Amino acid sequence: MTNGAYLRYPHLHGDLVTFVADDDVWLAPLAGGRAWRFTADRASVSNPRFSPDGSRIAWTGSREGAPEVFAAEIDGPEGERLTHWGSATTEVRGWSDDGHVLAISSAGQSSRVRNWAHAVPLDGGAATRLPYGWVSDVAVSDGRVATVSPMWREPSRWKRYRGGTAGKIWVDADGGGEFTRLFPDSTAQYWSVSWVGDRVVFLADIDGAGNVYSALPDGSDLRRHSSHEEFYARHAKSDGQRVIYSHAGDLWVLESLDAEPYRLEVKLGGPRPGRAKRPAPLRVAAYSPDATGRASAVEIRGTAHWVPHRDGPAGALRVQPGVRVRLPRVLDADGRAIWVSDASGEDGLEIGTPGGEVRTLAAGELGRVLELAAAPDGKHVAVATHDGLLLAVDLESGSLRELDRTTQGDISGLTFSPDSGWLAWVHPHHEPLSQIRMGRVDGTSVIDVTPVRFADYDPVFTKDGKHLAFLSVRTFDPVYDAHVFDLSFPNGCKPYIVPLRADTPSPFDPSLQGRGFNGEDDKGGKDDKKDDAPPRTEVDPDGLASRVVPVPVPAGRYRNLRTAKDALLWLRHPLAGQLGDGTESTDEIVLERYDLKKRAKSELGREIRSFEVSGDGTRLVTNGKNGLQTRAATEGDEVITVDLDRIAVQIDPVAEWRQGFHEAGRLMRDHFWREDMGGVDWQGILDRYAPLVERIGAHSELVDLLWEAQGELGTSHAYAVAPNDSIDPRRRQGLLGADLARDEDGVWRVERILPGETSDHAARSPLLAPGVAVRPGDAILAVGGRPVDPVRGPLALLAGTANQPIELTVRPASGGDPRRVVVSPIADETQLRYHDWVESRRTFVREASGGRLGYLHVPDMVASGWAQFHRDLRTEMTMDGLVVDMRENGGGHLSELVLEKLSRKVTGWALARGYEPMRYPEDSPRGPVVTVTDEFAGSDGDIVSAGIKNRGIGPLVGTRTWGGVIGIDSRYHLVDGTRVTQPRYSFWLDGPGWGVENYGVDPDIEVVITPQD
Repeated sequence: MTNGAYLRYPHLHGDLVTFVADDDVWLAPLAGGRAWRFTADRASVSNPRFSPDGSRIAWTGSREGAPEVFAAEIDGPEGERLTHWGSATTEVRGWSDDGHVLAISSAGQSSRVRNWAHAVPLDGGAATRLPYGWVSDVAVSDGRVATVSPMWREPSRWKRYRGGTAGKIWVDADGGGEFTRLFPDSTAQYWSVSWVGDRVVFLADIDGAGNVYSALPDGSDLRRHSSHEEFYARHAKSDGQRVIYSHAGDLWVLESLDAEPYRLEVKLGGPRPGRAKRPAPLRVAAYSPDATGRASAVEIRGTAHWVPHRDGPAGALRVQPGVRVRLPRVLDADGRAIWVSDASGEDGLEIGTPGGEVRTLAAGELGRVLELAAAPDGKHVAVATHDGLLLAVDLESGSLRELDRTTQGDISGLTFSPDSGWLAWVHPHHEPLSQIRMGRVDGTSVIDVTPVRFADYDPVFTKDGKHLAFLSVRTFDPVYDAHVFDLSFPNGCKPYIVPLRADTPSPFDPSLQGRGFNGEDDKGGKDDKKDDAPPRTEVDPDGLASRVVPVPVPAGRYRNLRTAKDALLWLRHPLAGQLGDGTESTDEIVLERYDLKKRAKSELGREIRSFEVSGDGTRLVTNGKNGLQTRAATEGDEVITVDLDRIAVQIDPVAEWRQGFHEAGRLMRDHFWREDMGGVDWQGILDRYAPLVERIGAHSELVDLLWEAQGELGTSHAYAVAPNDSIDPRRRQGLLGADLARDEDGVWRVERILPGETSDHAARSPLLAPGVAVRPGDAILAVGGRPVDPVRGPLALLAGTANQPIELTVRPASGGDPRRVVVSPIADETQLRYHDWVESRRTFVREASGGRLGYLHVPDMVASGWAQFHRDLRTEMTMDGLVVDMRENGGGHLSELVLEKLSRKVTGWALARGYEPMRYPEDSPRGPVVTVTDEFAGSDGDIVSAGIKNRGIGPLVGTRTWGGVIGIDSRYHLVDGTRVTQPRYSFWLDGPGWGVENYGVDPDIEVVITPQD
């Protein structure tokens, strides 16, 4: 590994190679040596391909938003954008024999799985969809065609995958349109197809690692041309004679199929700006105010700082490149704080002051720290860990004491009493149940505050130490569903409070002395003396749960319960749907205060994500839309925005990537569903991949490397997902929800307008908006006053117009003068085309069955799929039989709900005079059910397919499903926002047992869809 960079997506022509590194396309001599940049966009690019004559390069670029097809002459001006599809699935794959760019995309389709190959002309005109079916790769040579079936992602990202979506090669050997599958009896993965002479060249992991293979077009004479074992060969492509591919960040070349592969020695020329240090955005993560609310310990981009709220300099508590700091907590008013740090290579605790020495405690003894709370006296902290432990840490001695442990989830909600003697927390049970517990910090007593009946959370002591408040979902006030016969409990939560001593009255009950006016406190006697000691917390455990009383506020959705002086505070979340209704949301998170003396609720603010209270209960620190702010914990006080510009944090990308790689490795080690990592030497894998981190030059390469390393586990759902905050909504392609075509006179006309779906705000058809009155056949003459280019068409002028009003000049097909209309283009037609496709399938089923069968499609097992399942449930289940289409089901977590409804049997009929008979129970299939599935039904789509079989709902028809049922919770993000997942929740299913993972669910009746179909 001598090139010093992370090279991917290579191609070659003559004595040149092209590849991607540092988010740009590069060129280099085939003989090796210094490379030079071909693009300088520093935006995600992929798959550069030389034209057959070597004069141009086409590539996939995202500099203008969604990936699109670009091309440029090697010695010419800047690249030219050839497509305006606005599809996230667009990728260049090569060139056709006649000089068009070959690209795949799901543009114009009803789902992202449906990638078709297109021939894209260099003049930017309309692309031609090629009759190869759905593909992930395509190669043409002298009329011969080789394709690879659609795949969710590159095979190196799930190594040794053998499920239903494993890549399959299809070959049309004579250009006649009939495709034959190669190696139909093999379950291995096949991908990256090319032609070399009369042989098909491809990558496959037949022997457990990705290597270069070739075969004759009928699949005979299989040969292996590389023998890599530790890393997968990737991105193989030929120029018709030679093959080039990437492997562990290097480029390898086969001069012929009879030669041995060799590594190219390539060095990037010039600076690598992606590795340069730069200022970090000042986004606050965790924060903790001190006792009086004058300052806070603040976490920003993995560093910790002491920040006075008003004036004064900020001080660095811990700032070291390559070390991630989390969860800073104040220990005293002099700037002493504690935080979690991975400086040792494992989570540990560190104590320090601004500019002072740092003391380390318990490094490597804690596992992953999920929560950290500091006692008011600064002598102890409580730690909740990833493996269900609750630990008390003595900060003087460094000793650890176990207070609780659970095997049902994560302990959370850690909170100390004002006298620092007691700790309360949430002990989880079988989801969603949880109870409040409390115990002495010295470990001498643990008490159940609430029983295991409800979901109790967010405990907090009142400032006088006499009560414990918490939130609980224990209000049972059902609401009838608007669409189906069902009841739910959408507002089930309230704050509750429990007096800790048996003789302490409820703050809401009458007292012997009565209650003062305007919230006045009871006045003490003249002999009462002020005592700086915190109030002592005493607990009578007998009857504790029976002393719980509700705070007199409406049930709702509450979070972030805290106590201030004589008050409770919380965030009230709106009751809102998962998908929205197309209107601008007016519901906001509200910060509310309940005055325990006045017994009245008030609103303190909105657009606040979180808040904390100073130790003395007098001030709040909030974080929300307006940044970090502070105010008094009462009504009507001035709100002060904390000036974070006093903090300077530099991002050292290389150090941050290194830290992120190792953190992701630890997270996987600590959370993977099998402690033995499925027999994989995980530390050995990390050691093997770690040197590659030193070579990467862009965040996209870190994400790619994480996928590669995590893919070694051979398990589903091991993801690395970049944060999407780099997408500029102002650059999104505008689309009209219509099929457009150029007529023989060069005029662009509307061929078909998609009908839209009034029950789905995401399926808006722009040209059908009131007053637009555009009809099929009408010509689009201008967009925004600019004439439509007869070659490129209207889409080129709609770039960056999504969801913005734009003027179209339209000439009616029926004749008459041109009209000027205003439309609002959409950014994504997928949902619009999806509804159109569903309706076409329903029409087909009706016609084929003589009107007797119903049809439902379920696209996924999340809120959108639940909505679609019910959209036509009432009409379709009344038919004599039902076809349930699970094809392309993207998974989720609702399969048990879908199966419950499909499992219902008609056991009775209700009949009233003058009415048609009605089924009992409602929403039960009237007749037999047939379910259709395919290789793109995955995760919960696998589980629902298995459930159809093991419940005997009806026959399962189609192809073997994806085979990924080790679930995730997506809880962890790296310091830069990258989401990393750990396959954690395994599934055993009646019938296949543990066998669905990395295999899928076999249909009862197999129906294979070929490319010609």
